[in-house]
Amino acid sequence: MQRLILKNVNLFDGENDKLEEKKTLVIENGVIADILSKDSEQAENGKVIDLSGYTLTPGFIDCHMHMLLEEVTDKEESLATTSPGGERLDTAQAAVAYLGAYNCRRMLDAGFTTVIDGGGNNFIECALKEAIHKGYIEGPDLFIAGKQLTTNKAHFVGFSMEPYGPYGMRKAVRDLMYHSVDHIKLQLSPPIRMIGRNSQACDFTPEEIEAAIDEAHNYATPVHAHLRGAEAIKRFLRADGDLVVHGTGIDEEGIELMLKKDRYMLATLLSPTPTPSKELAAAKSQGVLDLLAKTAERHWASVKKAYEAGVKIAFSTDAGTLGIKVGTNALEFMNLKKIGMSNAEALKAATSVAASAIGQEDKIGYIKKGYRANFAVLSGNPLEDLQATQNVVMTIKDGKILKDSREEQVSL
Repeated sequence: MQRLILKNVNLFDGENDKLEEKKTLVIENGVIADILSKDSEQAENGKVIDLSGYTLTPGFIDCHMHMLLEEVTDKEESLATTSPGGERLDTAQAAVAYLGAYNCRRMLDAGFTTVIDGGGNNFIECALKEAIHKGYIEGPDLFIAGKQLTTNKAHFVGFSMEPYGPYGMRKAVRDLMYHSVDHIKLQLSPPIRMIGRNSQACDFTPEEIEAAIDEAHNYATPVHAHLRGAEAIKRFLRADGDLVVHGTGIDEEGIELMLKKDRYMLATLLSPTPTPSKELAAAKSQGVLDLLAKTAERHWASVKKAYEAGVKIAFSTDAGTLGIKVGTNALEFMNLKKIGMSNAEALKAATSVAASAIGQEDKIGYIKKGYRANFAVLSGNPLEDLQATQNVVMTIKDGKILKDSREEQVSL
């Protein structure tokens, strides 16, 4: 039996708004076996690590990002022909696999032990998930969508599926289930960075959306959707869709539907931000940057309105696109605070709330007996200073230490 003892730790359990101080966690075979208030003989039998002065939280969860994508320049090319990661589509698919392995390390170093991938690259994410599961590489748990369902001249040209009509949607879902995906991803709204397209429109008919969701639910598989307009959001929710990605432009009826159906919003406030990152500014034309700035204003106002109305917001970043570097995901914590969340709420958004959003609340997202030993160890107290989430010094997944830089304490 493998035992790990974490002593003298101040822990945020994902449930309470205060730290529990100087606790001792007993981990056996990757699971939390006990939480003790003081030392005992039981807490000495195993590998002992003293975490005095550090804060331990449940491993962070990003409910929407892209492990296999990188932003590409569109200063001279339209996204109608070039997509994030698309420059590798016809040249070196192996490079995408290496990118995935690299990003796995980046996510672990940032304290993220669970990732929901919102659409990858030619099913390479399926192999990446299996490689992590078999122990070939270290990485967070991956929940994958495989190829996204989109329309032509829209998102991720070349490595999405472009079904037509209700029958086509059902067939696409069945094809995806063959690849053992964990959820279906619908691209219902056009891209926000494609000049000339109305990103607030809905690219699929109600009948197509209903067919895709019904077919996915036949397989007990949830459906996520890229949504940047009020009508698209309402069509998705009326069809009993599961997770609202982005939620830009949501109106009062959309909010009422979310509350009535108890749905979560994956708000991705990093995508886009009012001020572009240096990486994004260098890659995009001024016309695209202007378009993104207008979208950011609408997006942040929409998320704030939904949050204030009581819609549940689960931590998500859209990393891998829009210049958001994988591994800098913790920057989203400060964005959540900017729309009104307390520090504790923001932490819960990335732990217990995120776990509930993806149906894993009985396994991860909390620090409780019987839960998986997935932790992020922080330098500092995030309830006092939320930027402590950017100071991850140790990452533990299933009781295995995958990062330990307590002497380095490198920030983002």
